[in-house]
Amino acid sequence: MLETDPEKLDGLRTYIDGKMRRYGLLFSVNGGALAIAKLMADANTAKLLGGLSIRHLALGAIIFTIVVVVDIWLFGQMMRKKFLGELAFSKPGKIILVMLGALLVTSWLLVFVG
Repeated sequence: MLETDPEKLDGLRTYIDGKMRRYGLLFSVNGGALAIAKLMADANTAKLLGGLSIRHLALGAIIFTIVVVVDIWLFGQMMRKKFLGELAFSKPGKIILVMLGALLVTSWLLVFVG
């Protein structure tokens, strides 16, 4: 059924905006960490990064990713329970979030142990 209640539509806009901002943060920070890792591969630019090692960078990215995935999950659950019910954070959204988080964490774990 098409939702036409103005309050629900406003809630959906708030939910989507909040979700997209959080996902944007997740990917921006991970992309920035990847750019820093690429700089570390060049001996000339690695000096600019001080004592930061690739393992420290990977560990920080892992912790950050887990924290943001948990934040997105809690935000989605709160929006579902308090405001939107079945309209928000359904099974496909949960699966996508967990899979993206697992992919990012696994990638950084490979960097950490590599």
